[in-house]
Amino acid sequence: MSEPLVIVGNGMAAARLVDELAKTALGRYAIAVIGDEPRLAYNRVLLSSVLAGETASHEIELRPASWWRDRGVTLKYGCVASEIDVGRRELKISGEESLAFAKLVLATGSAPLRLNVPGADLAGVHTFRDSRDVDLLLTLAAQKKRVVVVGGGLLGLEAAYGLAKAGAPVTLIHLMDRLMERQLDPPAAELLKTLVERKGIKVMLSANTARLHGKTHVEGVELADGLRIDADAVIFAAGIRPNTALAKDAGISVSRGIVIDDQLQTDAADIFALGECAEHRGICYGLVEPAYEQARVLARHLGGRSVSYSGSVVATNLKVSGVAVFSAGDFIATGGAEAIVLNDTRRGTYKKLVIANGRLTGAVLVGDTTDALWYLELIRTREPIAKIRGEMMFGRSLAVGSEAA
Repeated sequence: MSEPLVIVGNGMAAARLVDELAKTALGRYAIAVIGDEPRLAYNRVLLSSVLAGETASHEIELRPASWWRDRGVTLKYGCVASEIDVGRRELKISGEESLAFAKLVLATGSAPLRLNVPGADLAGVHTFRDSRDVDLLLTLAAQKKRVVVVGGGLLGLEAAYGLAKAGAPVTLIHLMDRLMERQLDPPAAELLKTLVERKGIKVMLSANTARLHGKTHVEGVELADGLRIDADAVIFAAGIRPNTALAKDAGISVSRGIVIDDQLQTDAADIFALGECAEHRGICYGLVEPAYEQARVLARHLGGRSVSYSGSVVATNLKVSGVAVFSAGDFIATGGAEAIVLNDTRRGTYKKLVIANGRLTGAVLVGDTTDALWYLELIRTREPIAKIRGEMMFGRSLAVGSEAA
């Protein structure tokens, strides 16, 4: 008889886990997936494309309903998991009966941060995190409302691009001195800023939000230096916080995220976590690829194999505000590492490769990311690059071709 396995969360990590389980442990578990959003799992990375009118909402669904059905998965979406009874091995769902489990996986994701400033609770102040937020922002764009986006990381840039493409006048303000400071070095960030501004988005850096103005509805944003920016709406996109309340209330160990070991298990037997809500060796990744790597390991572990997760090489490989961006590894070049740089502002391309001890240890690409996955493979495998060092900057085909010759 199949063991009951319950997954809390119906996002990208949960969908990948089900896919991996179907490959490695088909029939071993009776799987139920519980999600609070009232729709099938979708690709959250493409939300800005929906906002920009480049993709329809239904087109970003990861799998059709039939795919889940064919794998024997019970899907319960639009449902909120309210409590884990660790002793009784039951998950309580708001307004419904409890679900028994032999194994429980927490894939609860994260929630957007709202800045703790005066006026943050005014009407017209929103976040950009899920498909419900997109519907609100589309209404703003259709009305040509003046929008201020707070946050110059990935989320903020995506919100700004989508809104501007949909027709709203957009100002993006960022606390730091460069965009995407966690993923880009200063020259790459400066090029990205130039390319983003060409799309009609006003970018303000080193801009510290002090308060929001308005009586009942937001009317403007005041910065710490006293500058005021008029706004009909404000979008907070200044970071995320792992959703840990369900685990914490159950007595499961929580730090910044839900603490897991190398088998993705929490400190409660047969209860696991993965994706944005999880913290492994002190790191909460908050990115899709580490969640997919965790899903592969957890599926194999649940299938009875001896495997372990040792962490992920952090990589970003996305279109940000319509601009292709990639970074991985030590892209700053610390500890005496050497950097090779190609910067062509006119063509809108920037490439930086970081080499240490005869191996590629980091890379940043803006504009042309054709060889991103090859560079990532070299970083992850730590393959010696002495034979291709002179041609690496010009791409895989030239470098590998020269090596063969």
